[in-house]
Amino acid sequence: MPWRAADETLLQRLEDESLVEALFARVAGGAPAGKVLPPRAAGLVAEVRKLPSGAAAVAAALAGDAEPLARLVGELALADAPPVLVHHLALFHGAAAVALEQASPEAAASAWVRSLAAWFALAEERAYLARLEELVLGGGAAGGARRSRAADSAIPPERAPLELVAELAKRADAGARDLSAGGRAALLALGRIDEAARVAGASPPAALRARAEAERRRNAAIESALAVIGEALDEANVRGELATLGRALLLRAVPVWRWTSNDEAVEHFVVDRVDKIGWELYRARSWDALRQLLEPFRPMFDSLASRIERDPSHISYAAGCAQMFVFLAEVELHTPRKLALAERAVKICPTHRNGRLVLASVLCDEAMSSMRAMVVFARRDELDRVGALLDRAESLYPAASELAEAREMLARVRRGRIAV
Repeated sequence: MPWRAADETLLQRLEDESLVEALFARVAGGAPAGKVLPPRAAGLVAEVRKLPSGAAAVAAALAGDAEPLARLVGELALADAPPVLVHHLALFHGAAAVALEQASPEAAASAWVRSLAAWFALAEERAYLARLEELVLGGGAAGGARRSRAADSAIPPERAPLELVAELAKRADAGARDLSAGGRAALLALGRIDEAARVAGASPPAALRARAEAERRRNAAIESALAVIGEALDEANVRGELATLGRALLLRAVPVWRWTSNDEAVEHFVVDRVDKIGWELYRARSWDALRQLLEPFRPMFDSLASRIERDPSHISYAAGCAQMFVFLAEVELHTPRKLALAERAVKICPTHRNGRLVLASVLCDEAMSSMRAMVVFARRDELDRVGALLDRAESLYPAASELAEAREMLARVRRGRIAV
């Protein structure tokens, strides 16, 4: 029997199905394509064949080297690609993201970004999605009736990426309570909207719309993750058990912080809650309990402090963050570390009353400690250094209780009365 055109078409179709499965396994970390890709996904390879360098990449893949095909698919300039191929890529990368999310939320997020970039590109092109809608609804009177019924729920082409943003938001929110891997992948992707828009060559207004929507939805998912902790802390406060149970309840925020990739909103939440618990322990002079409360959250305090130091727009949280370093300084036993923590508090918030008071107190203590070490002879430069410490302490907090004692001690040392 002679080889027919139909036989060639069937062979190519089978080859395309085989190659798209191999490509999916490569992109999705070995996940079987059969469970998530429909047969029509083979159209991805069929469209790649039409590209100038596509036939060679497909031939290499058929010969056992899938690298050129994977590279071509991963590096394709979406703005210049045929819309039908971009549509295949949007669906392909979305399926890969779902397959990857349990094993690697980070890799899944990257796949979501590639899918989102493809939807951005289709939204910019517009005509393809409009034609696709026409094909789905059909022509003639029947098609017109279907279009009329669908008009209220139709999605304008420019909203295509926003639909994926909404889907990612649902996944993030669904995974917020148990901090699921899929939720984390979606949350990571929502934080990379600008990257997807840049890859697609999306217009600034389109990127801005998507970013605003993604930020709103992302913040809502993070709030959901924190809500259960906040509710438990509020209940403990009502029962008068905040000082005893607060630390254990607030520790749940540590995995939330990791789940959100160290998001600033979690840092704000922790600072607010630690402040309330910390003051209860401070007033009770429960220094060990205060020290234990603070220790697990020090990385969050450092992260928030760095944000404030880098960007003055974060000033609204400067006072709260500075108080965390005041608490840390108050429970620190090693003088150099105590001084560094107090300095950090004042650097974060120069007008912070407690920070200035504690720093002034530490400076006075350091000055008096230095003078006590002057057993036999006090050099002028040493006395000048002590005087500078006290001058700075006075400039920070003139009413510091240790200041008068330290000034009197310095006067005695200057007069030669070394026994201090």
